[in-house]
Amino acid sequence: MAGLELLSDQGYRIDGRKATELRKIQARMGVFAQADGSAYLEQGNTKVLAVVYGPHEMRGSRSRTRHDRAVINCQYSMATFSTAERKRRPHGDRKSTEMSLHLKQTFEAAVMTQLFPRSQIDIYVKILQSDGGNYSVCVNAATLAVIDAGIPMRDYVCACTVGFVDETPLADLCYAEEGGGVSSLGLALLPRSSQIALVQMDARLHQDNLDALMEAAMTACKGVSKVLDEVVDESRTLEKGTGISKDNMGLLSDPNRRRALISLLVRLNTPISVVCYLAGVAWFMGLAFEPFTLRTYMSENAMGSTMVEERFPAGERALASGKEFSAHKKKVGGMPVDWLVKTMQDRGLEVFTQRFSRTLPFPDENKERYMVKGTNVYGILRAPRAPRTEALVLSAPCSPGDQNNQAVGLLLGLAQYFRSQIFWAKDIIFLVNEHDLIGMQAWLEGYHHTNTTGMDWSPLQGRGGSIQAALTLELSTDVITSMDLVLEGLNGQLPNLDLANLFYAFCQKIGILCTIQGKLQRNDWDSVSGYSHSIQTLMMMVMKQASGRPWGDHGLFLRYHIEAATVKGVNSFRQYKTDATTIGRLLEGMYRKLNNLLERLHQSYFFYLLPSLSHFVSIGYYMPAFGLLTVILLLRVSFRIFHLEALDLWVQLSAPPTTTEDGVTDAEPVSSPGVLSVLTPLVISHLTGAALYALPTRFQEIAVEHFPVSETEAVVLTAIAVYTAGLALPHNTHRLLTGEGTEQGWRVLKLVAVLYLAVLLGCTALINFSLGFILALTLVPAAVLVTPHRPKVLTAFTLVILSPACTLLFSVFFFQELQEMPVTFQEGWLLYLSVISQGILDHFLYGSLVFPLIALLVYPCWLLFWNILFWK
Repeated sequence: MAGLELLSDQGYRIDGRKATELRKIQARMGVFAQADGSAYLEQGNTKVLAVVYGPHEMRGSRSRTRHDRAVINCQYSMATFSTAERKRRPHGDRKSTEMSLHLKQTFEAAVMTQLFPRSQIDIYVKILQSDGGNYSVCVNAATLAVIDAGIPMRDYVCACTVGFVDETPLADLCYAEEGGGVSSLGLALLPRSSQIALVQMDARLHQDNLDALMEAAMTACKGVSKVLDEVVDESRTLEKGTGISKDNMGLLSDPNRRRALISLLVRLNTPISVVCYLAGVAWFMGLAFEPFTLRTYMSENAMGSTMVEERFPAGERALASGKEFSAHKKKVGGMPVDWLVKTMQDRGLEVFTQRFSRTLPFPDENKERYMVKGTNVYGILRAPRAPRTEALVLSAPCSPGDQNNQAVGLLLGLAQYFRSQIFWAKDIIFLVNEHDLIGMQAWLEGYHHTNTTGMDWSPLQGRGGSIQAALTLELSTDVITSMDLVLEGLNGQLPNLDLANLFYAFCQKIGILCTIQGKLQRNDWDSVSGYSHSIQTLMMMVMKQASGRPWGDHGLFLRYHIEAATVKGVNSFRQYKTDATTIGRLLEGMYRKLNNLLERLHQSYFFYLLPSLSHFVSIGYYMPAFGLLTVILLLRVSFRIFHLEALDLWVQLSAPPTTTEDGVTDAEPVSSPGVLSVLTPLVISHLTGAALYALPTRFQEIAVEHFPVSETEAVVLTAIAVYTAGLALPHNTHRLLTGEGTEQGWRVLKLVAVLYLAVLLGCTALINFSLGFILALTLVPAAVLVTPHRPKVLTAFTLVILSPACTLLFSVFFFQELQEMPVTFQEGWLLYLSVISQGILDHFLYGSLVFPLIALLVYPCWLLFWNILFWK
């Protein structure tokens, strides 16, 4: 009976189709713009909507993450109106769960999940109208959605439901046929390879009929594949007008248009690079133009007003204390510890001392010291109105000779005055440290229970709360004409901008002449002289920050995330004069505002440049200058990777004779470069850098024994010798291994070197923008210009000029010009040697990163370009 109803004697089915005829298929791709991929498919009267999201990070339980492939998540659902029976179908019922599992198994066999490890792909299908073959139609619609999402697949996955009536297989069953008692079979197939993704049986079937039914199902699936292929081709044709097409295996762009874009970039690579370099330099020079900068403002609410009444009266008494301190210092020939302890105790402080010693890796000839021993003295004023969990620090270094005696006297005067006030909510620590930075390093390590530099120091017997901010006071002479603010700390760190804003606000209120980089504030920004003044101030800050050394005792506080600055009294402007009482009131006002802080300074900027105290340049304004320089490296990388020769190189295909960037035709056949020919220069360059880092301090004794030089001279000359020897060592190594260097060998090495340089400069700029920018100014042209085919002598001379050592030499002369203290070449050379020794000392004493960065990374990277020049 069922056979007569479903298949007529003439071989027609109830809907007029023949036994092997498919229902009419209509489909559209990209129906949802919000999803990564989507498709709508009608197969007969069955209508399905499929949506794909991903690949994306895993959501939900992380235990489902697979480290070698993506996880496919499928969800099947039916609309309430999809069948004649209107009923709500909740998610997660048995039928939906079973169908979702079948879809998941099907697409795990087709999608190339190994390309997306630790990720997830979501496939959602919804039946809008059901008329049989739900699983098959869902698979076909989801296939189009996956292709629309650009997810690579091994092949189309096509599905069809077939049945068996009167020894006749029926393809693509409708709802009436499925419900007529027919033995049905659902098959998902990869048509090109004829691999079966999933087989589903809902009823019993005699074994003799299985082969015929499977053959009919596979034939039907291949028919569906042809229809889906036409849909994909039609979708590509419609999208060609926008310049974006989708290949039948998930390509996101039209290869022809991509090749045209790459060809354009290759042709214009050099002009674009020149424009980017000039634009980067011009952008940086424009940072000092006042309309392009931002006015400073107080971001921290607790410090937003300077409406406090400063009453410090004891300036003359402070100067007298400074003279008394100077007399006792001369009497004992150093730090008058006993006198300081007694004086601080008389002022009502809890007084403690700390002894320390440090043996330098080699003598510091600038300050004539090798074995340093000293004592720090500090007094703590306990907060009368708080639980003593936070503290502020005011320090004054005990400098040799008559320097900074007035600062110690003013510190003692402020301690006595602060002791008489009752509004302090934080402990205030008054510190007099011996041997400037070394003493400050010992005290900070003892206060925070750390020892990062190997210094010997005695444990601190007394502590205050967590230090929130600190100021270091330096007064160079008895006559003070202006107060200069020093911000540059260790490794280019800067304090929160609100600390500089606070200093500037109180200077404006009290009427003190304030400077930064020793330069006054000017308002004639629209004149040439006004702009020149601002750019000099900005460049001085960049040069100081790039050096990586702390330019005051405050610079070591920044390592511990303590906002700190140095306030220096200078005698540079004869028409002005500031007395000690006024300076004391400036410090009183600043400390009263810092006392109001409820948390550490964090509201304002930590990354900035200052062309003046009233204007600043934020990171969002100065980073594009560096970005324009690094874009050049990315252009060179794209030129290497996407150019046909480089592409052939990576897939190791042979290529015809090529034409180099300089128009020289190579007659030799292109061969794949050996690993050793590229790896060996990398290894030897870095070994040379390691020697530059380690040998100068380790071989100083041998050098002193065999040459008439001091220890410091031995260290510097050894560093120069290793640096110079590196120019001769690496560039012939590949010949010893592989003979004459191949054309593709130097191309691969340059690709590696340019990528290395781009990453190195990017990481350096994030830590210390000024250092990264200066290195980019010299190393980027070197990376662009060098090839083995250029004139050797001229290119070698250019590379040496652009090397890190020459960059440092030019920076020394340029910094002296900015300070308006020009030097002769001989004086500059001696200063250059002193800068090298000081940079090495700063690394071993305080942890400065500039010396190891140059020796272990920048210099080896530059050697790679030197290697490329002498490749042949």
